[in-house]
Amino acid sequence: MLAFYEFIWNLFSSQMFLAVGVSAGVPLTIILIVIFARKKNHDERGWKIIGKASIASFSYFMVMANVIAKITGNDFFAAKLFIGKLNYLFYANTIQWLYDTVILVEIISIQVIKKIE
Repeated sequence: MLAFYEFIWNLFSSQMFLAVGVSAGVPLTIILIVIFARKKNHDERGWKIIGKASIASFSYFMVMANVIAKITGNDFFAAKLFIGKLNYLFYANTIQWLYDTVILVEIISIQVIKKIE
């Protein structure tokens, strides 16, 4: 289990992983903006779908933010894994990938709800 924590620490302390996260975040943000701006999403049905998907992505964000806070604030985890202090790259990667996954959940939720309704 400690090897997994070390892998996560090394991954989230990597400059390359941050660059990949930023590179993934830009197109995901553009896709979401395009979905919001589409003409057919400006009616009652479109706003209802976007609203439901936003609730799903907000719920995901709240759960993940609490999980991340619990993991990084856990003394056992910190003592076993974080030899030094948490660095800028770790926080930047955590926030970037949380943003990317929230946007991805929003996009997927919109597509799924469109198919269902």
